[in-house]
Amino acid sequence: MADRLQSLRDALAARPGEPVPFDVLAAEVWPDEPPMHPRAALRTLVSRLRGTEQVITEPTGYRLVPRPPAPCQLPADLPDFVGRRDEIARLELIDEPVRAITGLPGVGKTVLAIREAHRLAPEFPDGQLYVNLRGFSTGPAMTVGQALERFVKALGGGPNDDYHELLRNRRVLVVLDNATAEVIEPLLPAAPGCAALITSRQDLPQFAQVTLSVLAEQEARELLKGMRVEGDTSELIGLCARLPLALRIAGANLAGRHLPDYVEELREHRLEALEIEDDDTAVQATFDLSYRKLSPRARRTFDFLGAVPGPDIPRDLAGAATDELVAANLVQQNNNRYQLHDLLRLYAHERATEQDRRTVFDWYLKRADGAEAQLQVGFTRLLPSTPDAVAFADREEAMAWFEAERPNLVALAEDHPDAALVVATRPFLLLTGQYADLRTIARAALDGGETGQRAAAMRVCLAYLDWRSGEHRTAIEHSERAIAEYRAAGTQAPEATALNILAGIHHDLGDLARAREHLASAIELYGPNGMRAQLIGGLGNLGLVDLELGRLSSAEDALRRSVELAGEIDDWQHLANGLNNLGVVLAARHRHEDAEAAFSEALDLSRKHGLRPIEMSARVEYAELLIALDRREEARDHAERALELAGDDDLFIEVDACLVLAEVNRSVAGYDDVLRRAADAEFRIIEVRALAGKAALTHDETLYDKAIERAESAGLRYRADLVRTLRSGTS
Repeated sequence: MADRLQSLRDALAARPGEPVPFDVLAAEVWPDEPPMHPRAALRTLVSRLRGTEQVITEPTGYRLVPRPPAPCQLPADLPDFVGRRDEIARLELIDEPVRAITGLPGVGKTVLAIREAHRLAPEFPDGQLYVNLRGFSTGPAMTVGQALERFVKALGGGPNDDYHELLRNRRVLVVLDNATAEVIEPLLPAAPGCAALITSRQDLPQFAQVTLSVLAEQEARELLKGMRVEGDTSELIGLCARLPLALRIAGANLAGRHLPDYVEELREHRLEALEIEDDDTAVQATFDLSYRKLSPRARRTFDFLGAVPGPDIPRDLAGAATDELVAANLVQQNNNRYQLHDLLRLYAHERATEQDRRTVFDWYLKRADGAEAQLQVGFTRLLPSTPDAVAFADREEAMAWFEAERPNLVALAEDHPDAALVVATRPFLLLTGQYADLRTIARAALDGGETGQRAAAMRVCLAYLDWRSGEHRTAIEHSERAIAEYRAAGTQAPEATALNILAGIHHDLGDLARAREHLASAIELYGPNGMRAQLIGGLGNLGLVDLELGRLSSAEDALRRSVELAGEIDDWQHLANGLNNLGVVLAARHRHEDAEAAFSEALDLSRKHGLRPIEMSARVEYAELLIALDRREEARDHAERALELAGDDDLFIEVDACLVLAEVNRSVAGYDDVLRRAADAEFRIIEVRALAGKAALTHDETLYDKAIERAESAGLRYRADLVRTLRSGTS
């Protein structure tokens, strides 16, 4: 049976992605004696093959979906690995999909995990994923979202693909290194045939785990012998407390050295620090000795690396002397970036000077300013950029740099709060929907004592974020204070941006008169300041306000002009957003085919250019149209995907998507939940829609009256008319 299964797979693989006729397959699988009922026999084999492969049934035969290239992210196995025989034996006996290796810092968890992963690799032909989650680093740990993004990319997926879906029908090994308990579960592969290997300093009793202690005496001797340390190593092993990391650094230090001299030096230099009473001090003396044996240039580089607060260091910043640090086992190299072990990072951080930290900050600010210059279409520069910014060739290069450096930029902006760095990073974080990061660093800068226009810039960031999370009162306060500061300084461009945000807040609150007033003020400032992209956005927002006022014709005119202008300058952000809003107006005018085309184009653009906030909105608005067209399952899919994208960052989209699901499910409880949340957040338009939906479902005339009253009190003429139409149609 196994041979026939392989023959079937070979026959399908010979024409990947194409249907192979039933008779051709039967001839390949049974070349000599075909079964009496070949198609039934083929069905049996295919059902077994689907356990590991994706096979599609076609009218004429079967088609094999080619496997994407198998990723292999495992670090190299150590050639001088020694010992751990008992632990390896215990790991081999574990018959569970998740195994954990736990123990104290520096005990060799990662080394053993990599050895075990390489041993297991042949059992997982579809690839091996690896991530260092940095759960015990002095810098910021890697988030679940960042790890998932890396895994999805390695599996050949895009920004909208689901990690667990990509693992389906694959056999993949996932290695989660330096994990903390709270981040593990979302990263575990759920697909049958996949497995995970975890390392952590924390005890993980929920998994089958092997806990490491220090090396046995003989294993420590073998380790040092493998590093060509000759002589009686008994005392050295005792001074290093049989901790693998300490032994390896000592062994590297001893290259070409006389062992007794080295032991004497170690004995005299903070000997007490080698006692394993405190994990973080067990290798302090070894670190000191390694550091002292470096060249002056390498020492200076090592100190400097401690000033980088993020998880790793790019080659351009690290400097040439890193080769010596790598050779001394003080720094690990991963392609064009460098990493320090957790304890070494702390050690280096304490040695870094204030000048080092200033140099790192300036290096990142100049490049962030240069990269931001490529992303400015559609964004207003809230503060002047640095005059010696480093230029980037194009938008793609700038986005790639921001993506690679985002963890370091966020960590740096937390460690060294500064409005200029926040402003430079703002467009990237907004375009990609990284709201939590932007809130963290803007809040840190404002709390750090920024004043004047620098404080106003932070308030513009926070106003937008508070608006999207339903904190309207604080959003209004931030906006108004920023407007006053910019107006007093005569800085019109950022003032217009704050006015536009304030208009959006009042729109969602249902205060259309104020929304139109603030929009008009913003549009007046756009022209004299050459803010063409901002004018495009302002026209789009004006169209939405006119829609709610019942001026459907003028709303469509404004949005078509917005879309036209965005297309002329290749402003993908405003083009996608304008098409989405145009789709809303066209749907309101019952031009459903045109509306669907606009929504589809908006979704294509937002996915292509990674515009997560616009994609979320377009999915919800498109779902509303699909409900009107009685395509409810499609509407459900879009609403659920919008919820996934929104996460905890965008309350408005979250509540709006939940309203769509209540409509799809015809759920009174769903409507009640949306009503409560919309009222709490003062999302007036959503509240009116939810009242009308529940009224139609329950035939409650009182709810119709309340929906109309809530709409008319806010000037939402279009919404009030919709409720009346709905009532007449269901009465």
